[in-house]
Amino acid sequence: MEKQQFQLSIAGLGIIFYAPHAVRHIEEGEDYLGEHYSKPKDVIPHIYEGSIVGVATGSPGIFHLNIYQRVQPDLDALQPDYALKLCLKVTEHTVYFRDLYVMLSWEAETESDIKVDMEDGNYEVIVCSWLPESGIRGKHQQVDFYFNKTDKLPQLRYEGVPSLL
Repeated sequence: MEKQQFQLSIAGLGIIFYAPHAVRHIEEGEDYLGEHYSKPKDVIPHIYEGSIVGVATGSPGIFHLNIYQRVQPDLDALQPDYALKLCLKVTEHTVYFRDLYVMLSWEAETESDIKVDMEDGNYEVIVCSWLPESGIRGKHQQVDFYFNKTDKLPQLRYEGVPSLL
């Protein structure tokens, strides 16, 4: 599949991606970030379960997202400044990409949110990013997401929040 390209402007310090089932329990207006997603011990289970997957960007700004499905990245050729291995459990053929700070006062998805159609299942997700030519994080920074379906979620090892820093 060819890449899908999106632009995501964020006020927060990270990007989240998830399938609809992972956020059904969050109440409208709830401060999910402050109550359930601000400490590494709270974030890590989400990362390992592939539910609400967060990636720290270290900066607000404008991020250019390239979404690939069924493409294995050649990291030697790409030479990203940052690369992460994550996972996601996809349901309802849908993945959303949003500003981490939407979790400060949860709002249901709208038509303006980035929504990607994807086959249900377990995915290994490789995230690659490069520091912009300006040297300023978040100033039109490219972030590539490679989704590859697997039989089961890959085992990950993180002690803190996955970071593109």
